[in-house]
Parts: sequence; structure tokens; C-alpha cells
Amino acid sequence: MSLSHNADGPHLNLAGRLDAQNAADLRAALARHAAATPGDLSVDLSGVPFMDSSALAALVGALKDRRREGRTLRLSGASPAVRELLSLTMLDRAFALPPDGASR
Repeated sequence: MSLSHNADGPHLNLAGRLDAQNAADLRAALARHAAATPGDLSVDLSGVPFMDSSALAALVGALKDRRREGRTLRLSGASPAVRELLSLTMLDRAFALPPDGASR
């Protein structure tokens, strides 16, 4: 997990499978970046081929935390499998996931 900054603000790049084995690490990384970076956070999922419900719960928790602070958490670059999970749970709407193939 790497954090970079661009004109739109902080950008967290995730790579690899996100599942029960590393969901706690994901949750900690999201909390660490939320504390260290003001404003909104963009999370790039283009390097994530698979995500399970525990990783999804970590992202939802981070989204709720950001909203409580008046900030947002945006997702981009979701693979077809991750996009399907977000769509099935209707969380693609909560995260305002851009349409497949669109950039933010």
C-alpha cells in the first residue's frame, strides 16, 4: 500500500488480494492515512484482482469515518471482480465508483 499525492490530493494505491488475511492491515493503513492527510482520499484498486467481504468492511469503515469528518473516500480502477462485489452490495453507489472504463 503506497500513498502518493497529486493535484486531487492524497492517493492510496492498493495491490494484491484484499481478504481476511490482510483486512486488519488494510484497516490500519486507511486509518493511518486518514490521520496523516487532510481532505479527501482517493483509493486506486487497479492492482487488486480480488476482494472479500472483510476487506470491503474495512473500506466501508473508512468511508464512514471520512464522512463523519466531512471528507470523502473515492475508489477508482476496480477490476471486474471487485466491481461486481461492489455492484452486488450496491456499494458502488456509496463510493461513487466511476463507470467501467471511465477515469475520475
